[in-house]
Amino acid sequence: MLPRSTLPWLLLALAAAAAPAVAQRVPPATLTLDSTSAAALRRRQPRERPDTIRAFPTRKLGEGVYAVLGDTGRGSEGRSNAGFVVTKTGVVVIDALASPAQGKTLLRTIRTITPLPVQWLILTHHHPDHTFGAIVFKRAGAKIIAHPDRRTLASEDGDDAMVSAWTGVLGLREMQGFAFADTPDIPVAHDTTLTLGGREFVIDVPGTAHTAGDLVIWLPDARVLFAGDLLIEDGVAMVVDGSSGGLLAALDRVAALEPLQVMPGHGRIPANPMQLIQLTRCETLALRTKMRNDVQQGVSMSRALASLPPADRDRAVSRNSRVRRNAVRIFAEMEQELMHSSGELSAKKDSVAMLSCPR
Repeated sequence: MLPRSTLPWLLLALAAAAAPAVAQRVPPATLTLDSTSAAALRRRQPRERPDTIRAFPTRKLGEGVYAVLGDTGRGSEGRSNAGFVVTKTGVVVIDALASPAQGKTLLRTIRTITPLPVQWLILTHHHPDHTFGAIVFKRAGAKIIAHPDRRTLASEDGDDAMVSAWTGVLGLREMQGFAFADTPDIPVAHDTTLTLGGREFVIDVPGTAHTAGDLVIWLPDARVLFAGDLLIEDGVAMVVDGSSGGLLAALDRVAALEPLQVMPGHGRIPANPMQLIQLTRCETLALRTKMRNDVQQGVSMSRALASLPPADRDRAVSRNSRVRRNAVRIFAEMEQELMHSSGELSAKKDSVAMLSCPR
C-alpha cells in the first residue's frame, strides 16, 4: 500500500467518519512536487497523456445522450467515465474527469459532436477523479450543479495536501491550470427535477452511499441513468466515504427505475444494467455478512482482514484493495449495528436479499 501521506484520498479506510466540509476552497499558490508525491509518480502505472489525444471514445446512449468512455477492465484504477447531453440550447456535462488536462480533452470530445455551448456541469460526487477537471468547464461558462456536502476523506489533511497527493498520481503536466471548481452554483441536496435546455433531468439524492454528496442523474425520456461510483464494472463499489447500508438502499432506488442504459463511474457500460446492479448488491451483501459474522463471533478486525485476499502493493483501488478497505468500514458498521436494536432486523433483511445472489 502507498504511505498514508502520499495518497490520503485512497488510504484513509481506517478513518471512521469524513472530515468537516471546507467553507471555501482556495487553490494552492503553486503546484510543486514534494518527495512523497514524486515517489508516487515514479510508482504509478503507465497512463495515457490527455494532451496528446484529440478526443476520448464516445458511445451514444440515447437521443442526444453520450457516454465518454474511460478505461475498461481496470475497475476503479483507470480513467473514470463521464457523459454529456445535448439540449436545445446547450450541453449538460456529467462529471469532469480527474485533471484540467483530462477536462480539456473531454471538452474537445464534446466538440466532435456539437458546437453548442457547455452551459451546465453536474457532478455525481466530489472525489478528485471526477471533479478535478471541473475548472475547465467553469472557465468555459458552465454552471456547476452538485451536492453541497463536499466532505471526503481525501480532504482530511486539507486542500493543499490533497492536490499535492493527486499531482503525485497524475503528474504536474496534467494538473497545470488547476483550481477547485466543485462548489455548486446550483446546490442539490434533495431529490430535484431540473429542466435544462428544454430537457428534463431528474436528480436523485440517495443519501450517504459512496459518499455523503452522491447524486444520480436520470433522463426519463431516454431511460438513461448516470450512476457515478455507486456502480463500477466489477461490482465492488467503495463505501469508505459512505456506508454499505446506504449503498444497498441506493441500489434499490436505482433498480426501481429499470433503466435501459446505465453509465457506471468506472469501466464498461453493462449490456444488462440490472445485472450490474445485482452484482454490486451481492458483493456488498456478501462482505456485510462476513463482517457481521466475524463481529458476532468476537473476531478482531485484524483477524477478519487477514482472512481476505491481501491488498495489492501500490494499487490502492485495485479489487483486492477495495474489498479490504470496504471491509474496514463495514466491520465498524456491524459493530455499531450490534449495539443497537436495528442489528437483528438488518441481518434478517440482508439474509433475505442474499437469497437472490448466486451461491
